Order: sequence, then structure tokens, then C-alpha cells
Amino acid sequence: MLGAGQAGLVAAYRLTKLGHEADVYERWPGLGGQAATIDIGDGYLVERYYHHLFTSDRDMADLCAEIGVELETWPSSVSIFRNGELHPFTTPLDLLRFKPMSLLGRIRMGVGALYLQKFANDVTPYEPMTIRHWVEKVMGKQAWEHVWGPLLYGKFRDQADDISMSWLWAKLRNRRQVTGEEAKEERLVYPKGSFESIFVRLRDLIEQQGGRVMIDRPAKEVSRDADGKFWVTPAGPDSFRRGHDPRNFEAAGEPERYDAVIAALPSDIFEQLLSPELAAEVGEDYLGRTRSIEYFAALCLLCVMDRQFHPFYWTNVADTDLGFIGLIEHTNLVPPEHYGGRHILYVANYLPRDHELLGLSMDELIEYYEPGLRKVNPEFHRSWIQQSWMFREPAGQPVVLPNYRERMPAYQTGVPGLMLANTTQVYPDDRGTNYAVREAEEVVATLLREQGLTAPPVRERFGVPLAA
Repeated sequence: MLGAGQAGLVAAYRLTKLGHEADVYERWPGLGGQAATIDIGDGYLVERYYHHLFTSDRDMADLCAEIGVELETWPSSVSIFRNGELHPFTTPLDLLRFKPMSLLGRIRMGVGALYLQKFANDVTPYEPMTIRHWVEKVMGKQAWEHVWGPLLYGKFRDQADDISMSWLWAKLRNRRQVTGEEAKEERLVYPKGSFESIFVRLRDLIEQQGGRVMIDRPAKEVSRDADGKFWVTPAGPDSFRRGHDPRNFEAAGEPERYDAVIAALPSDIFEQLLSPELAAEVGEDYLGRTRSIEYFAALCLLCVMDRQFHPFYWTNVADTDLGFIGLIEHTNLVPPEHYGGRHILYVANYLPRDHELLGLSMDELIEYYEPGLRKVNPEFHRSWIQQSWMFREPAGQPVVLPNYRERMPAYQTGVPGLMLANTTQVYPDDRGTNYAVREAEEVVATLLREQGLTAPPVRERFGVPLAA
């Protein structure tokens, strides 16, 4: 298993629970991948990149119930920053009060969202069209101008007009319940003690079941011998300081031999790991599919503050001159008393991988963001920030263009025993730990059936069992 993120850990847990041996290699000196945590002081852990669960995230809820991790539910609050003002945006009534749009425009947007949530059960009709086409046709031009257009520009920049409607379908269709309590107030779920509690529990179970989880020990190369077995060459500690490309790591130790390999890694890193001979076996058709899907980088500034910055958990920024696209004040979801009175704010951005902001230092980034932060809260002063960290993730967000499914790589690479499982393959859903759980279970079932072994049943996607 390559990668100790949510998908890699769940896959190893499922395999060892079924009686198979599994080793997990991980570049980072910690568990969780993009959901890995950091100690902000006094043992309080938060994710390096903001995370939560939705009440509809049944795969994760079922896993946590199975392994004994407690989940807590909290009331959420959402706003949108548009035309220089914060507007509450949690309930249908908030939409009706959204002043930048006319009353008719607000009603039309609400009806369009409700239609998707209630009646659009199949993603297929939405796959060939863009979000802009559908929004302007169904919700109206004001909905595009004041909400979806600016938000998509923040997320996908110059490709905002080209994003598939299937992406918005998944966001509005699957992420929130629209019945019961949540029809009036969104509620979100967060693991007690942070997502680290899930990762540590999975690691412990894997090791109890005979597997190994090796953090700060990435793979340097994967090759295949004449017998069809795989060889994983490990790299040494601190390899993460050399970046993400395994070709820059130094080998440390003898290669280990395996019957199969699941790479729970971004597509480009997967290709970089393959020996030339194994890459030739995988072939240009499969690798061409992985290359055809572009990633945007995530840039996240994590600030521990001495006071509340603003009253909302999640703020979408729809004014494009602030320099960032989102503010996630974690302690407006999980209260500050759970963190020794600290207030935790994430400043979020998604950028093309060559964007100049990714080259700034943390102090330079804070200075760049200061004017935008003051537009949201004119009283903000940099002295409010007690501690800060900056994180960059090159594979932050796959770019979902129309007819994405036709280009999406399968779990099976074409080389028996070699599997790929990453965020480009959770479609039509977007990234998220819940979908990583589902993906892990699907890829394990796919691998076992390919090997002629007994595999657990999996749920259908697109009406077809992926592990059949």
C-alpha cells in the first residue's frame, strides 16, 4: 500500500481484516495524507487543511462505528462575501434575503437547487454540459454573476466556464440532507479529538492484524519481476523535505517483494514511481488518462488567533479581489474551549500549480492576504494571529471537465496486481474522506476479484458494480 491517507489506511485495514498481509508506505512523518493533523499547542490537534463530515457521509460514519471512533455533530453556519459584505447563506431564508440578487433571481436560484436535491437522481444528463450553461439556463444569469461564477473562478480560475455540471450536481445533490432538522439548519460532523483519532485507530488495527504502517518511509520505486511479483524500493527518513517527486528521494534499504500494490497517491506521483519497464507495461493508454486530468494546488494558511475573526464557520468569497477564496473558522463549528480557548481560522486558496502565490513565504502570504482580511473584518489586526502555518498540496483539486467519466482512469492499471486509487476516481463526487473510504473498499474488492480471491460486495456507482 503506497500512501497512509484515508484511502490507503482503509484499504490496508480491510485487507488485513480479511487475513492478508499489508504494508503501508508513507512519505509524510504522520498519518492521514491531505487530512493529516498538526499540534497547535498543549496537545490540541487540528487538520493542516480544513476538514469536516456531512451527515450524509454514511461510508465514514459506518467505518467509525465499526472501529470505535466517536463522531460529534455540530450546527454549522455559512456565509458568502459579495459586494463587500458578509451575507448569511445557510438556509433557504438566507437566500431569499441575499441582496445582491433580485427577489426573482433568488427564488429562481433556490428552485433550481431544490430541483437538483429532490429530483435529479442521475448524473448522466449533466455530464456533457458546463455549470455555466446549466446555471444560466435554469437558475438565471444573476445566479451565475453573483454566486456560481465568482465561486468557480476562485476555485478553477480561467477554467471556471468549462467545469462540468456533474461537479455542481454532486455538491448540491449528495453533500447535505434537505429533510428533517437540516431543512432549517445545516449540521456537520467532526471526529472527537480530530481526524487523527480515525487514522491512529486504523493504524493500530492494521498492526494488530499483522500489517505494518511505516510513516516517514516512502516508496522510491516500484518494479515488477519476471514472475509477476512487485518490488518496492523504500526511501529514507526526511524524504518529504525533498518534495513530492519520488525520483528525488534516496533509496534506503533493500527492495521488498509483494504480490500486489495499491497506489493511493496522486496520478503524477504514481507514474513517477514506476520503473521504466513497469511504466511500459502500464502503457500509454492508461497513463494518458491519468495525465489528461489536471490538478489545481491547494494553498492553506492556518492561523491560531486570540479572538473570533467573524461569526461564520464557512465563508465563500465571491468578490474576486480579496486574494483568497474561502475563510473557514473551525472554532465556529467546534467551540474554542475544545482547544484551550484558541480560535482557529483557515484562509483557503486553489491555484494553478505554477501560480506565483505558491512561491511566497508564510509572512509574505499573510501580508498579501491582510487587505482582503480587513475587507471582511475592518477591525482585523495582524497581532490577532498568535501562531500560523502555511501548507501547499500540489494535488489539491482535480479539474472536472465535461464528459469527465470518459477520461477517468480505472482502478485496474492493466498490469495484474497493480491498482491506482486517488481523488481523480471518486467521480461524480468530489474530494473528501468519506469518498476515500468508499474508494478504498472498492479497490480492495476489485483487487481480490482480479486475483481470484473472495471479495466483499461493494456498492454500485453509475449503476454498475465497480468491483465486478
